[in-house]
Amino acid sequence: MKKTVKFLSLVIIMVLFSCSSEPIIESETSLQSVASKAAANKSKVVVLEKPGGFPNGEFLVIDGASSTIHRNKNGITVNFNTNGLIPGNAYTMWFVVFNVPGTPPGPPTQSSYGAGHIVGGSGNGNFSGHLNTGPGFDKPLTAEIHVVIRSHGQAVPGMIPDQIHTFEGGCNPDLTFPEGPGRIWPDSDEVGYCANVQLAIHPEK
Repeated sequence: MKKTVKFLSLVIIMVLFSCSSEPIIESETSLQSVASKAAANKSKVVVLEKPGGFPNGEFLVIDGASSTIHRNKNGITVNFNTNGLIPGNAYTMWFVVFNVPGTPPGPPTQSSYGAGHIVGGSGNGNFSGHLNTGPGFDKPLTAEIHVVIRSHGQAVPGMIPDQIHTFEGGCNPDLTFPEGPGRIWPDSDEVGYCANVQLAIHPEK
């Protein structure tokens, strides 16, 4: 009798295992598919600067700096890690969207704030921001995205919230350079100086 019970128990376990093995395999395949899609929608590019200023001078790659973009159907997230910034300066990060894949870059369809803070003594900057889809940005999986770091000069007490949250925060019009995609200028620690100083280009997919 005991041998019969043991045999039946073994049969039941084998049946349960055979029934559950297929869903496990399907689940693993599904997880691999999700991971593969996530990897396909993540990319890293170099960060550029123009020490000579616009329009003179060539773009130079900043050693050790990178911009990583994560795309999904709801928007993008960018992690921008850089160096060579001026300690005590206020900086903001901006997304510039070119939303029409397959066409030469023209005027951007959207420019949006991403992040901002004052840089410490190391001169390193770590900026992270997210942009949801909306008017002018409905192709997050394919659109060309430029990520711009903008300098607002030395942080000024009483002006810091504007300097790290708005495009013209703390800017002196006499010390502000013309703006636009690709218009990158040298940085400065002068109070009131505003310019786009670093750029990362995530090409269309």
